[in-house]
Amino acid sequence: MSFSQELTIKGTITDMQNRSIQSASVSLLDENDDILGYNFTDENGNYVITFVKTTTSFLKIEISCLGYQKISKSVSLSAFIHNFMLEEKAETLDEVVVEANKKIRIEQDTTYIKVASFGNKTEQTVEDILKKLPGIEVLKDGTIKAHGKYIDKLLVEGDDMFDKNYKLLSKNLDSKVLDEVQIIDNFEDNPVLKKLNNSDKVAINLKLKKGLKNVWFGNVTVGSGIISENRWKESLNLGLIKKKIKLFYLCDYNNLGEKATDLISSNIIDKTTFSDDRFEYKAKTIYNVPNNEVQFFSKTQSVFNNAFLNSLSLTTKLKKNTSLKAITYIAEDKQSQNSFSQTKYNLENNIIVFTENNLYTNKKIVASTELELKHVPNEKNYITNLFIFKNNTDKIRNNLLFNTNQINQHSTIDNYTFYNHFNYTFQLSENKILNSYSYFGNDKINEKITIKSPLLNDFMGINDNEIIKQNTNNKLLFAGLKLKLITKFKKADVTNSIQIEYNKEKLNNVFLSENQSIAMYDGTIELKKFNIFQDNTFRYNFTKKIDITAQLNIQKTEFNNNENENSIFIINPAVYINIKKTGFGNFSLTFSENSTLPEINQLNKKNQLTDYRSFSKGTDYKKPLKNQTTSFNYYYYNDEKRFSINTSLLYINSKSIINTSSNLTENFNFNSHIQTNGSKSYNYNFSFVNYIRKLKLSSKIETTNTWVSSPINVNTTEFLNSKNYINVIKYLGTTYFNSFINFDFGFSYNYFQTNFQNIKTRNITKEAFLNIICKISKTLLVESNNSIYFLNNQKYTFANVIISHTPEKNKFSYRLLINNLINENEYTQVLIDNYSYYQSNIQLVPKYVLGTIKYRF
Repeated sequence: MSFSQELTIKGTITDMQNRSIQSASVSLLDENDDILGYNFTDENGNYVITFVKTTTSFLKIEISCLGYQKISKSVSLSAFIHNFMLEEKAETLDEVVVEANKKIRIEQDTTYIKVASFGNKTEQTVEDILKKLPGIEVLKDGTIKAHGKYIDKLLVEGDDMFDKNYKLLSKNLDSKVLDEVQIIDNFEDNPVLKKLNNSDKVAINLKLKKGLKNVWFGNVTVGSGIISENRWKESLNLGLIKKKIKLFYLCDYNNLGEKATDLISSNIIDKTTFSDDRFEYKAKTIYNVPNNEVQFFSKTQSVFNNAFLNSLSLTTKLKKNTSLKAITYIAEDKQSQNSFSQTKYNLENNIIVFTENNLYTNKKIVASTELELKHVPNEKNYITNLFIFKNNTDKIRNNLLFNTNQINQHSTIDNYTFYNHFNYTFQLSENKILNSYSYFGNDKINEKITIKSPLLNDFMGINDNEIIKQNTNNKLLFAGLKLKLITKFKKADVTNSIQIEYNKEKLNNVFLSENQSIAMYDGTIELKKFNIFQDNTFRYNFTKKIDITAQLNIQKTEFNNNENENSIFIINPAVYINIKKTGFGNFSLTFSENSTLPEINQLNKKNQLTDYRSFSKGTDYKKPLKNQTTSFNYYYYNDEKRFSINTSLLYINSKSIINTSSNLTENFNFNSHIQTNGSKSYNYNFSFVNYIRKLKLSSKIETTNTWVSSPINVNTTEFLNSKNYINVIKYLGTTYFNSFINFDFGFSYNYFQTNFQNIKTRNITKEAFLNIICKISKTLLVESNNSIYFLNNQKYTFANVIISHTPEKNKFSYRLLINNLINENEYTQVLIDNYSYYQSNIQLVPKYVLGTIKYRF
């Protein structure tokens, strides 16, 4: 072994009672404290580290694990087996344990946060508690960011349970089961790639309370309307955490406004440098029927929807080195939305005005099954295969009155999808890893549209009583192979990859009247692409805190569009400069150029009906679409002090885009795709979070400013420049008083301005909210949630009251929700942009009282 360039040390980590410790971090360092290798102990407390032979005969091993004292010891290479015993970390003062109960701890790349210190017992789900934790941000759509980055995984006890659909977990799992949340920086799920320690991803791991392992746990909720009997809420959470299996079953049925299908992620495109890739392409739909939802209010205030969710996720060990993850879910929404709107177009001396009275219903079902096999034959090999099947349907019925014309439009979309991802990672040597990724998929959309419109019939010269149909089939088939070689030198990381991909998409559009084809609107377009990509990335680490990355992507594409063949050569460069983990924060400066090709619907030369009064047709291919992006980012997080600063400046120069030239008439809208110069935009964002201990107040101040200059063509022969400016200012505050009362409060100011043809228009909206949490007793909690909106000249006020009773030493809890106490019943929305004025009246969810009973087991 002494003649080899690679050496291996191994051993066992136990506690003072000689019990094995799982998931302990073991790092091997040289005399300069540079990491030569690291690993984690398995379920039996064993670790193995392979590293490149060095000239010194003594190295240092560091071992750390949650709840134990960190140790660091020098070891001799004359022996290759080193066992260690960890001592539990608990310092007592006057019989009070200090370290073990610290609110926030940071060890290496992991931040540990005790959730009990940040909640106020009003939290119902994991998402509710994550919103209140330092270093974590939950966006409006439920997407989660940690330390300024979108999370890669949401883990439960170290395992990924729901893949990219983690909102199924965060929005449904009971918050009461959580003990600790861990933010893991430099996260890498692939154990072979983890050895190179190149990742810049972040993940969140949920640690459950003690006593929930090896037993079934969960809750059942039953709720019904007391006032307004047509309101209900039923749900079931079921979990099992054992050594060889983890299982979560989540079910929910309610009509309180939230949508079940919003929890499901769409196709995933992950193109990474030092980690695994994932490519899932999606076929395009043609026709669109808007639901006219209010975007400004919460869905519980404005959306009429019956939501059903049924999901099951489990991970299990089939053998010692083989595991299986299975996820299956079905989400269904039945939405009804009524609205009245008026639209006015100011186009020079030609003013166009029309009204719409909409009766909209939609039944949407999203169902899927995912199976992932992981096999780790040894420490140098890692194999995964992920198979995904989806079956989605979307049925829309829309009856509307357009001016004085009765119009009916029905849309039925059937979508069948499967993807397969096979990854094989092999460690060639201590500093070289080869990743082989093969993938294929098929996405098929059948879209059937029926329209009864006297205006459309008159335009096409068809009898008034005839029904027009548009049937569209879009089939997308793709397959690819990517080989990636990752090499780590002392101060440099190099990735070289080559990728071959075949992509075929066929869109067939048939236009019918009384089952007779209308040839001028029929069309078939087929788009074939054979791509060869070659990526080269070089990252030089000047120090542990400063690095620069240069990237060059070379693409050769054979582009076949209805027998028009094009051979296209594209070069996309990028440069990244990072200064990280300094005492005053992290900095990054990036520049990238991205060239892409048009999509199939942008190249279809035949007119396509995109709604009951709009036509769209494509253009000829001329050259690749191109944009340049320059950005500067600075962030600083001190979770222990609950202090953070995050700021960014982004400049995007779209040199070439597919734009739209529109011709508006009183009854129709004709759109043509044209390749033009693109827009220029600047975006500045700043956020500041601080906790004032003397006031026991946590505050967040955020501002966003966006400037956009873009070409617009509406009823003219040329494109004219439009300038837009958006300014958003927000403040959020939370108190942590040691009293019976606490507050959540905040406000936002939103300013939108357009300048088109020397005409300036402005929209201003303001929002403020105050949530009062009163702890009446140990078992009784009252919340008063109040919000007020100022939308141009309109004011809207909402008040909700929640009364919660949780008896001590009792598995039952009770909740009473009074929604929309003031009973706001209609919303008037006014939007003004470059050349149009839009006003809509939308019905709001009326007042109701909902009572629920929850049983936890």
